[in-house]
Amino acid sequence: MDLLDKVIAKAAGIPHKPLSSATFWLVLVLVIYLLAQITWKLISVSDGSQTWRPTPVSSSSRSNVNIGELQQLALFGRLDSNASKPKVETVVEMITDAPKTSLSIQLTGVVASTVQQKGLAVIASSGSQNTYGLGDKIKGTSASLKEVYADRIIITNSGRYETLMLDGLKYETNSQANKQLQRAKSVRKIDQRKNKQVAQEIKQSREELLADPSKITDFLSISPVRSNGELSGYRLNPGKDRELFKRAGFKANDLAKSMNGYDLTSMSQSMEVMAQLPELTEISLMVERDGQLIEIMFSLPE
Repeated sequence: MDLLDKVIAKAAGIPHKPLSSATFWLVLVLVIYLLAQITWKLISVSDGSQTWRPTPVSSSSRSNVNIGELQQLALFGRLDSNASKPKVETVVEMITDAPKTSLSIQLTGVVASTVQQKGLAVIASSGSQNTYGLGDKIKGTSASLKEVYADRIIITNSGRYETLMLDGLKYETNSQANKQLQRAKSVRKIDQRKNKQVAQEIKQSREELLADPSKITDFLSISPVRSNGELSGYRLNPGKDRELFKRAGFKANDLAKSMNGYDLTSMSQSMEVMAQLPELTEISLMVERDGQLIEIMFSLPE
């Protein structure tokens, strides 16, 4: 009992007013908390994360969507009325009457080709000689190469076309060689480069010719043709092996006009291309047949 008496004595010594105030506020907070819990239990809370579902529409109801307006929007583009029309091929302007250039340059060589963008010109300028392709700017000048012909080139200089003749030739507004080259750009082509049978036979014939050049008459008969005292080409006819002549694409009396871009009506160019013949792997021979130019191409296997 001594312990209990001591506890009661201690409690009697504590001030009653602060203790009663603290007890009152503690009980009040506890009551408010319990009331809040009871209130939340009585009120139903709806779940805000419910999945949305579309409102069903009766299939018998009429649609108010205007299909015509949707079609006018052209969501997938519009049909081009000109798409089915054939495209007109651009006609390349052939320039042959440009005035003679006054530039201090010299044309020392040309490689005229029937294939667009394949012509080359050898031009001496500013103390050096260089080879130029179509569109290339000529060293030491503001001019560039426009067209390559058998006896001249056309350049663009300060916005105008000018002619530069091959060294040693006289300037003319147009020449027979240029006319032939222009006609050649629309010629019919006979391409035998992928014909393995012809390539094999030509390879065998080439080996025999390199061993004995006199055997050329076994395969081909060549004779020069002159018109008004000028060389106009070489007449081709079959030799002893007529089948090879025919399979290669030739016909009797074809008139050879050029070979690999070299003009066969020029003796100097003819000799130059003939000297290169043992090293050639492909030949493009332009022949005239019944007034029409035909390009015959075939391979020379090594």
